[in-house]
Order: sequence, then C-alpha cells, then structure tokens
Amino acid sequence: MSENILNTHSKIKDDKSKITYTQYGFRSAQKSQSIPEGIDGYLDNVYDKFLEEQKLDEQGLKDRISKLKAELQQERSKKNDLTADIASNKIHKENKEKQIEELELEKIDIRNGEGEIGDNSSFIIGSFIALLLTMYLFVFYSSSGYSAFYGIKNGSIGFINPNIFSDAINKGGGVIALIILFPFIFLAMGFYIHIAIENNKKLNLENKPSKYGIILFLLISTLIADAFIGYKISEGVHTNEFNAGLTNKIWKFNMIYSDITFYLVLILGFVVYIIWGFLLNYILSHPYLKTESEKIKLMIENINNKIIEKRKELSDIISKIHKFESDIITSESKIQDKEKDIIGYENGVIPINISSLKGSIGEFMGGWQNYTHGNFYNDDALRLNNEAIKVQSLWLNNKLKQFNSEN
Repeated sequence: MSENILNTHSKIKDDKSKITYTQYGFRSAQKSQSIPEGIDGYLDNVYDKFLEEQKLDEQGLKDRISKLKAELQQERSKKNDLTADIASNKIHKENKEKQIEELELEKIDIRNGEGEIGDNSSFIIGSFIALLLTMYLFVFYSSSGYSAFYGIKNGSIGFINPNIFSDAINKGGGVIALIILFPFIFLAMGFYIHIAIENNKKLNLENKPSKYGIILFLLISTLIADAFIGYKISEGVHTNEFNAGLTNKIWKFNMIYSDITFYLVLILGFVVYIIWGFLLNYILSHPYLKTESEKIKLMIENINNKIIEKRKELSDIISKIHKFESDIITSESKIQDKEKDIIGYENGVIPINISSLKGSIGEFMGGWQNYTHGNFYNDDALRLNNEAIKVQSLWLNNKLKQFNSEN
C-alpha cells in the first residue's frame, strides 16, 4: 500500500499546479484512502507548490522590494510618532502627578487651619440685599393682602398702603394679626424652596436624579396667589374709579388682560419673590454660615473631588503610555520582519510567509477531511482525521523548526 501511495505522489505532483489546495487534499485522500501515514509526502508537495507560487519575475521582484521598502518607511514613521506620543504623555503624567501632590498638600494645610475660605464680600452684599427684599416683601404682601381681603380705599393704588396698620387697628386685633402673619406664608414657601434646592444638591452628589416637583408646586402656588391678589386689587381700583365717575365701564373679567395694575402686582410681587428666593438660597448655603468643622469638611470634600478627577485623568494617560509602548514593540517586530524580507528578496532568498503557508496547509487538510467524512463511517472518519491532524501538526512543527534554524 505504501508503494502505491508513493507512486500516486508523482502523479498528483504533476497536476497540483492546476488545482486548488482543497482539491489537491481531496484527491490525495482519495488516492491514499485517507491513510494518515502517507500525508507527509503530500504536505511536501503542498510546500513545493507554495514555494513555486512565491516566485516572482524580475519586475515583480522589484515591485515587491519597492513595496516592502515603502511599508518599512511607513512603519518607522509610525514608530517615531509613537515614541513622540509617549514622551508627550509622560510630560502630562508628571504634570498630573504634581497637581495631585499639590492638592494633597492643600488638604493638609486646611486640616492645619491654613486654608483660605475665600472672598466674603459677595456674601455680605447679598445678605444686605436679601434683608431689604425681605422687608419689602413683608410690606408688599401685608398691603396687597389687606387690599385683596378688605377692599381698597379711594385714592389708593392697593398693593402699597402707607396707612395699613392704622386702618387695621380700627378693624380689630384679628385684622392686625392677619396683615402681620399673611406675608410669612410666602416667606415660608421661599424658605422651603431653598430646602428643596439643597436636597437636590445632595441627590446630585449621590448620582441620583433631582426632584423638582415641590419647587414647581410652590412657584405655581405663589404665582396663582399673586394673580388672585392682583385681580382683586385691579377690580377694586377700577370700581373706585367707576364710583368716582372717572370711567363709565363696569368691571369685566377680560379687562384684566389690559390692566396695568395687575401686571405691576405680578412684577413687584412674584418676580421680586423669585429673585429673593434665589438670593436666600445663595446666602443660606454659603460656607460662611457653616460651622468651622463643616467648612473644613466642605473644602476637603471639594478637593477630594478634584483629586478623583485628576487621578482618573492620570490613569487614562498611563493606559495610553502602556498602549503606545505595546504598539512600539509590535512595530519593531514588523520592522525587523520587513528588513529581513527585503534582504532575502535582494539576495534571491524568497522569505516564507508563515501565515500564508499555514493557510495553504489548512486548505489542503480541509479537502482531505471532506473526502474522509464523505467516504467512511462517522467513527472511522473521526479517527482517521484526528490521526491525520496529528501527522500534519508534527510535519508543520518540524518545518517551522527548520526555518528557525536557517534564520
């Protein structure tokens, strides 16, 4: 049988240049009846065919060398760029490390009582304005609330009544209590808006979604209350003008859209209230009002957040440096391979492309296994193919060792 196998080698060898590796594998298995011991000779023929395909004519050889030199120059440029990127990122790395070190030292200074709280001038000015606006809102809502509930005196504009307290005294203690306590409803809602904003800040620090439902509810409630007060005052002023004969039109609801008094109440009430609310939040959340330990804690927390951000940036830079270093090793390996190939082509030694050789052998083995699977029972086909793969692996390993010893 072995003699028949050897005889078939020469026959197939004559035809192998005309067929694919897969077809050659199929025919070889057919001729040898898939006997694994005969596969070495066929693999030698595959190798001979592979070498034949690698040969180039004079012009093809020049083109191949020219292409390899261009690829070599490109790879060297890539290596130089990677080297420059590493140098640049190492400078960035040193800068980040220095920034982190400075922040750590700043934390130590804060714990030792040497940290700066910052400029408090804006806090002082804001507090003064907030105090005046609080007094203004107290007077505004006292006057407008009184006018909305008890009517408007002739000649009065309604939302600012200079004689409000003397008028309230004449009406009794309950009215006095009302005009004093009524503004605190709006001041309390403004304070609760501040609490809701602060709760949202805490949720943001915990990476949780903010909640604006309460804030919107309080703002809309204030707007509705101001609109109601403005309507009542506008109606009262118009009624006084009608009774005085200054106008002959009876008050109608749609007059509110063109009534200046109504819009003045909204601007001098609701708009000022919004400004006061944001200013109140700024004042009450300012570090100046924190206790000494809370100030230190807040300042250190801010620095820790900066340090976390800087460390993340540093980690990204280090990762880039490692990647660039790995890319340089790969690039150096490619440069060596291309230089070796160029020397081989220039001296008439055709370099072996290991990946291409493995691909050709894989195609041959695919054809061999296809024939075996199609012409033997499953168990026999599996056994024959496993033995053939072992023989093929041993042949390839010996061939690779031969290449390494030659190089």
